[in-house]
Amino acid sequence: MKTIFTVLVLSTLFLTGCSDSGSSTSSGGGTTSTLSAAETENLVFMREEEKLARDVYRTLFNKWNLSIFNNISGSEQTHMDTLAGMLASYGIADPVTSDATGSFTNPTLASLYNQLVARGMTSSAEAIKVGIFIEETDIADLQKAISATTHDDLIRAYENLLQGSYNHLQAFTAQAG
Repeated sequence: MKTIFTVLVLSTLFLTGCSDSGSSTSSGGGTTSTLSAAETENLVFMREEEKLARDVYRTLFNKWNLSIFNNISGSEQTHMDTLAGMLASYGIADPVTSDATGSFTNPTLASLYNQLVARGMTSSAEAIKVGIFIEETDIADLQKAISATTHDDLIRAYENLLQGSYNHLQAFTAQAG
């Protein structure tokens, strides 16, 4: 009788431990669930959007030598790295297939990069306005991505990036004076 009870308890514990509750709890570098198509699309897009910000800021720093672009481009690289880690943890292919400045898988982002650089090259004041535009766009897209997921790890990552974008926006706005 005692043996049957022990087997039942162990079986229950084993089955409970193996069930998929749909959570996104990480365990040793992987996750216990997959993302929806919308969550995957948002994550892939955000990875390249952070690259767009980094690439534009690097390009504008080279033109205007304003430290704000150099400083924030470093932060954007950190954002890119965070999202690359999220892609890897969910087993999603990274859209950043080339780290070359201005190279994008998403044709809309490639076109936007060209437009923003052209605008930012006209004057240092326009370059700062480009920074404001990028951060405002990033904030809106991050908020959209947060509202479209139930995965705690993604929400935390996006919220951290969102705070960074608010800080960047504040810095660009102060620079615009």
